[in-house]
Amino acid sequence: MDKVKIAIFTIPIIIFSIVGIKKLIHINQVNDLKNKEESFLNESIGVLNECFDLENKNKRTLNKSIELIEYCLEEYGYKN
Repeated sequence: MDKVKIAIFTIPIIIFSIVGIKKLIHINQVNDLKNKEESFLNESIGVLNECFDLENKNKRTLNKSIELIEYCLEEYGYKN
């Protein structure tokens, strides 16, 4: 009878441990993906801010701004 009680107690612990480990692995993978996406977005923001030169936007004419946007799109266009 003691072996049955031990088995009844041990089996759920093993099952919950396996489920918990899978959850931790999944959470870790999601965090890694979020970090990669955030890093990519920060890099893209930096490149675009530098390219568009937003600090000096009021010093340019509309035509020069359009030329700058066209250049940035050609140089740094959408990349996967």
